[in-house]
Amino acid sequence: MNRTNYETDLEIWSQFLIRVFDGKSHWINVFSVVLYLVIFFVSLIGNVLTCVVIYSVKSMHTATNYYLFNLAVSDLIVTFTNLADIYDFLTDFSQIDDITCKLRFFFITCLWNNGILMMTILAIERFLVIWYPLMLSTSPVWKRVSKIITAIWIIAILESLPDIWTVKIIKTKKVSICFTVPTEVARTINGVLALFTFVIPLVIMIFVYVMIAIKLNENEKSNSKGKIFNHRDNRRRVNKIIVALTGSFLVCWLPFFTYRIMIFAYDMEQLMKFEWWFSTGIRITLINTWFSVVLNPILFSLMSTKFRRALKMLWTKKTKREKPVKIDAIS
Repeated sequence: MNRTNYETDLEIWSQFLIRVFDGKSHWINVFSVVLYLVIFFVSLIGNVLTCVVIYSVKSMHTATNYYLFNLAVSDLIVTFTNLADIYDFLTDFSQIDDITCKLRFFFITCLWNNGILMMTILAIERFLVIWYPLMLSTSPVWKRVSKIITAIWIIAILESLPDIWTVKIIKTKKVSICFTVPTEVARTINGVLALFTFVIPLVIMIFVYVMIAIKLNENEKSNSKGKIFNHRDNRRRVNKIIVALTGSFLVCWLPFFTYRIMIFAYDMEQLMKFEWWFSTGIRITLINTWFSVVLNPILFSLMSTKFRRALKMLWTKKTKREKPVKIDAIS
C-alpha cells in the first residue's frame, strides 16, 4: 500500500513539475547560461588570486588565511561544477539519470555546506582572537587549523548524505528534472537541514560579529583590528564589513533556506499552489547560491588591505623577475 501511495504521489508531483518547467521560454535558459558564465569567470579570477597570494606570500600564512584558502578551493570546485549546469541547460538535462542526479545533488550540497561551515568558523576565529587571544596562542597554528578543516569536511559530508533520499530524476518529453520529491521523510530531512545549515550558522555569526563590534567600540587599538580582519581601518569601516559579511550570507543562502522550509512546512498538495515559486523562485535560488563563490573572495580577501598589499608585492616581484635585462654592447 505504501509503495502504491508513493508511486501515485510521484506521478502527481511529476505532472506538476512538467507543467511548471516545460512551458518555460527558451530565453530564460539563455539568460541563465550567460549569468552562470559571468559568475564562472569572476569566481575563477577571485578565488585563484586568493589561493595564489595566500600560498606564495609567507606573511599571509595565518590561521584565518588557511581557512580562506580552504574556502577558496571549495568555491573553485563549485565554480567548475557550474560548467556542468551550463551543459545541462544547453542539453535540457537529457543526459542525467537517477544515480547521477543523487550524486551531483550530494556533491554540490556538500560543497555548499562546507562553505557555510567555513564562514562560521572564520567568524568564531575572529571572535576568539579579539576576546580570548591567549586561547589560540597555546597550540601550533597549522596543527589546530588542519584538525578543524578536517572536522568541517566530515560534518559537511554528514549533513549532505540525507539529501540523497530526497531527490529523484523526473523525466518528461522535453526535459529531465532533478528535484526534491516532498515525501514525509524528505520533508523531515529538509526541516532538520534548514536548522543545522542555515539557522544555527546565522545565529552564531550574528552573535560573534555583534560581540566583535562591541569590543571594537570599547577598544580601538589598531593592532587588535588588524588581527581580526587583516585591515587597518577605523571602527566604522570594520562595522560596515561586519554588516556586509552577514548581509552576503543572507542574500546567498536565504532563498535556499526558504526552499527547504517550504518543503518542510507544506505537503505536496499545498506546495503545488506555489507554482510561481517553483517556476521562477527556484532559478533565483540557484543563482543566489552560485553567487556566493563570487562574494566570498571579494569580502574575505580583496577587501583586505593586507591582502591587496600582498597581491601588489607578488605582482611587482613577478613582473621584475620577467623583465628582460638590458646588456650593453661590447665596444
